[in-house]
Amino acid sequence: MESFAKLKRRGTDLLNSLPHNLPSMPQISQLPQLPQLPQLPQLQRTAGGPSMKGTWQHISIPPLPRSSHSIDVVAGNAYIFGGEVESRNPVDNDMHVIALPSSGAPADYYAVKARPSPRQQLAEQRPLSVVEEDETKGPLADVPVGADSSAATGEPTPTTSTADKGKSKAINSEVPRPRLGHATAVIGSRIFLFGGRSAESSSEPLNENGRVWVFETKTQTWSYLDPATGPVPPARSFLAAVATDKPRDFAIKPLRRASSWMEWAEGDSAEVGIPQRPIAGSVAETATDEEDAGFGTFIIHGGCTADGGRATDVWAFDVRSCTWKEFPPAPGPARGSPALALAKSRLYRYGGFDGKEELGGQLDVLELALDEFDDRVSKGEIGIFARGAWQTLTSPVHAAPPTTADETAKLVSWPGRRSVASMELVLGGGGREYLILMLGERSASADGHAAAGRFWDDVWAFQVPPLGMTAASFTDAVLQAVGRKTGEGKWTRVATGPYDDEDGRDTAGPGPRGWIAGAPLGDLEENAILVFGGLSESNQRLGDGWIFRLD
Repeated sequence: MESFAKLKRRGTDLLNSLPHNLPSMPQISQLPQLPQLPQLPQLQRTAGGPSMKGTWQHISIPPLPRSSHSIDVVAGNAYIFGGEVESRNPVDNDMHVIALPSSGAPADYYAVKARPSPRQQLAEQRPLSVVEEDETKGPLADVPVGADSSAATGEPTPTTSTADKGKSKAINSEVPRPRLGHATAVIGSRIFLFGGRSAESSSEPLNENGRVWVFETKTQTWSYLDPATGPVPPARSFLAAVATDKPRDFAIKPLRRASSWMEWAEGDSAEVGIPQRPIAGSVAETATDEEDAGFGTFIIHGGCTADGGRATDVWAFDVRSCTWKEFPPAPGPARGSPALALAKSRLYRYGGFDGKEELGGQLDVLELALDEFDDRVSKGEIGIFARGAWQTLTSPVHAAPPTTADETAKLVSWPGRRSVASMELVLGGGGREYLILMLGERSASADGHAAAGRFWDDVWAFQVPPLGMTAASFTDAVLQAVGRKTGEGKWTRVATGPYDDEDGRDTAGPGPRGWIAGAPLGDLEENAILVFGGLSESNQRLGDGWIFRLD
């Protein structure tokens, strides 16, 4: 029998060997790393609180002074149309094109004369409806060639007023007339245009009976779409417009069922051939461009009407069916030159001019929806409609006025009242989206359109919901889960600086201006906006271009 001391020693050795016999635990370095949160736009502390950063870059092109014009960016090219150098006198109807700087290449400029598209609207090719004559009036009278028809019929010859002549000329034209105060938007590779004023109708808008002009960037030609049926929006100028590519996925006709096994086996081999022996050119012969049939929706709002008033209505033009549909009117006073933007399914409006003062202090939002159908045979998209009424976000109201300049700066969390400004949608890091509101008129001149008022030189960013299934949407979900704010629905002032510190023009920036035209750069730079032209406080038409980038 072993002694107690030997048993104690054996038990101690057994306990000491236990850690060596157990399986080793994984090291911390071997564990999978957690995903890092996306880098959001950089914030800095200023006197007015947190601020985002952005830069201005001047574009070196020949000067093209104008205001009350339009600009759109398609496939890296900026398209400038219309405007004025002298008050109420449109410059031309050329399309001025700027090839934007990219990959180290500088900007380039050229002009395209207005010419009609060889493929004109289908309605022009339709035969005119024949109106049957009333045979009870008796046989037609013989009228000598060159004689006045009124002498044979006994009826007076209809006369046309000067205003009617201008309207007839505008409608019968195959290209848009020179104009100012119009509005444009892009669907696919095409630019859609509505409204404006001409030299002949400088005091009232062009009446084109709801016609929408279309500039084909692929062929650099003009066509137009006349409403097929239904009501049309009243003529207007100094309006705002946006566009969406919905509806786009239309119903596809089901394939014809084969009547026999032989027909099913042969398929369309008689037309396209077989893989071993294809028929050349068969695919190209039957190929179609979806833009020929049309897709998308063109939306307009506000503006100055022919009776001297202003509008609150919202109209949507369905490109495929060529029909206008009215949405719920926007809240607040009727106005011209508001800022309008579309972010996913929401239509945003800010500011404008009601004839007495600039408007602001609230951001109005209209929820849009897509009407679809599925009858189990085919499915597709029908059109855009408004989901409910407008909603309004107002600036915060402070109980007590600030007593010092520092307190006043800290309370500035909302853009000032303005019109003829630019508000565009840009994409930030990780799928974050922002509405960028910049520049514009802060107070109108006492002399109206003949002189310049005072203008803003600031830039503001409004955070909208992020794109789905992106790093930004994941970040917002995490922040909401822990009870923190995401920044959505808030205005933030952007601190701007030069794109190139050694360029004096970039350092100076665009300066205060209004009556500008702006457009996002899209796929070229998703965080950038192009601003062109405008009017300075010295009543000088500006002809320079600037690219704003959100850092």
